[in-house]
Amino acid sequence: MEARTAAVGTLVSVLEALEEDTWQQVRIEQRVIIRVAPLALNREAIAPMSLPLAETVVPLSSSMTVRVRERRAANCMPAAGIAAVQPVTDGRLLFHMRDRRMIAARLEKACSARDFYLGFYMSKTSDGQLCIKRDQIHSRAGTTCALKEVREFVPVEP
Repeated sequence: MEARTAAVGTLVSVLEALEEDTWQQVRIEQRVIIRVAPLALNREAIAPMSLPLAETVVPLSSSMTVRVRERRAANCMPAAGIAAVQPVTDGRLLFHMRDRRMIAARLEKACSARDFYLGFYMSKTSDGQLCIKRDQIHSRAGTTCALKEVREFVPVEP
């Protein structure tokens, strides 16, 4: 009986000690960041592209290029589908998708594609998409930009 009384007394003293403490609410949040790596190219392989041309030559490596035609693309692309990124000199990034498509994204006016030569980071969204005028990408150098327009590059038969 004394052991039980001692245990109750200990429990009461613990509860009294807890009453004196200030309790605060703790909230744990999880944030997922996706990193997109740059395409492994030589600096000489990054050639300028102009937007209004019907056909454009895209460098794939230092010795290989492909002739492409631009067409409209959806406003969103799956973030997990982006395999690599390549900066282009006219303020656009070229996304190499895992399904072998190439999508060019025009950056906001104040942004430079050259800031993204080391790739970029983006926050994972609830729908898993990277959308123009909604999501932002962050260069490893600290630049934050939104995508303004996207176009798909379709290979042209020689």
